[in-house]
Order: sequence, then structure tokens, then C-alpha cells
Amino acid sequence: MNITSRQLKAFLLTAQHQSFSRAAEQLFITQSGMSVLVRELEAQLGFRLFDRTTRRVTLTEFGVKFLPIADRSLLELEAAAANIGRSATEADRHLSIGATPLIAAELLPPAIAEYAKRKPELQIRVYDTDRPRLIEMVQSGEIDVGLTAFQHAAPGVTKIPLVRFSLILIQSESAPRDLGPRVRWVDIAARKLVGSPPDAPVQELVDEHLRRVGRHQPPEIVCNYLETQIAMVESGAGLAVMPTLALPACLKRRVTLHALVDPVASGTLYWIVNRARKLPAAADGFNAFLREYVSSVVERWPPAAAKAA
Repeated sequence: MNITSRQLKAFLLTAQHQSFSRAAEQLFITQSGMSVLVRELEAQLGFRLFDRTTRRVTLTEFGVKFLPIADRSLLELEAAAANIGRSATEADRHLSIGATPLIAAELLPPAIAEYAKRKPELQIRVYDTDRPRLIEMVQSGEIDVGLTAFQHAAPGVTKIPLVRFSLILIQSESAPRDLGPRVRWVDIAARKLVGSPPDAPVQELVDEHLRRVGRHQPPEIVCNYLETQIAMVESGAGLAVMPTLALPACLKRRVTLHALVDPVASGTLYWIVNRARKLPAAADGFNAFLREYVSSVVERWPPAAAKAA
């Protein structure tokens, strides 16, 4: 049985007006079209709904019994459709974004605050977590979008380049001023370094460039989070290589910033999504804005007003 809402409306309007022609006017179709809808409904039900005469149309005994059922069914259908429609509209006003702690703390809050001036109706939820959990959340659909510098492919995940960033060197302000504004990779190969675990995206880039200049050992001090590395450098524990994504955090600390050259190294921050998940309509607009916003942050290096060595 394949009863449509249009057939139910045709039946209810005909019963109300006791006339195919007046009912057809309400449904904005022809009288013959109205008659077809009612006959199709009767064929599916297996009984006549109306007694037809040349003067008027009246409900049969079965039509009288079916009337409240049709009325209730149509009301429930329209109410359900309206509720789903409201839910879909509401879903388009929400966007969930996951990021590692530094990005979640330093880049997303001011970006979201600025975007809210343009789109105050959009509600953005931020989830801060480590990289493996972030990818899992995208894969499972727990979040709409993830932000990561992860370079490798992940099952079911599409990586969309958001912005390029550079690698810079930071040193404690209290350390001897033996580094100039521009530092070569070979110049730090024998220095005490603070870094991340070897599978961290930024550390993979750092290790790749250090191997080229003859350093194969891991950092002397390993920290899981970039914020911890910055704090360790500030305390004088060693030097650290940072992505320019960390500039807002670095500029809050007593560290000096140095360009890394020969070669200049860079990486990519990705906007990652589940291939099978349809993003909220607002995602594209925020993606474009975030691209511009993060670009403006990383392009502050090397700024004239930044802390110099």
C-alpha cells in the first residue's frame, strides 16, 4: 500500500466540501485530477469512500470510518515533517570542530569570536583532544570537522589543505644571545632540543630536516604538547622548533623567535572531514573565513613588531 499525503488531502477536502470541484479548487488542481486521486486511494484501500450523484458527493459507511483515521494520519505526517524540517534547520546552525590543544586554545577562540560578528546565528562547538582521538572523532561522526597537520592518509577521511605554515626556532630570553635572527638547521643539530614524540606531525617535519644535516637522535626533552615545549624553552631547558601556528602562544612567553633557513621549512594545516558525512550548510562559509584568519596569523612571521633575537 502506497498512500500519499496528496491522496489523503484530496479525500479530506472532498469530504469537507461534498464536491470534487470545490475540493479541487482548494488543492489547485482540476476536478478530473481530484477524482483520479480519490479513485487511486479507493483502489488501494479496497473500498469506496464516496457515493457520487450528479448533485453532490457523500461519504459511504466506510468513508465515515476512514475520515478520522485519514485526518489524524495527515496531521501526524505534517507535524513530523515540520519537526524534522526544524531539526534540519537547527542542525545547519551548528558546527562541531575538533583540534589539538594549541589550535583549540590559541587560534579557534578569536577566530570564532570574529566570525560571530558576521554570522551570530551559527553555534560552533570546539573539542580539544590529541591527534589520534581527533581523527577517530572525525571517522565516527562525533564531530563535523577536524584541524590537524597530520600528513598521512586515514581511512574514510578527506584532507583539505587549509593553510601553509613555516617552522621557526624559539629560545629563552634568558639564554645567551648566540643566535641571530636567521638560524640554519645545521647550527642547531648539536644543540639541546625540546620536541614532540616522533609520530607528531610537526616533529616528523623537524626530524626530516635535522637528518639532512646529520642529526639522527631524538630531542633531549620530549613533550606531548607544543604549549609544554614553549614553557620548557622559556625556562631555559633548550631550543624548540615551532610551527608559525604557535605564534600567538610564543608571543605570550619570554622566548625569542628566529627564522629557520637553509632550507626554509613548511607544513600544511588540514581541514579534515568524514567522506560519508554531509557537513552543515554553514561549514563552507566558516572554512573560507578560517583560511583567511589563520593565514593572517602565520603571515605575521617575520613581523617587525615581533620579539626579535
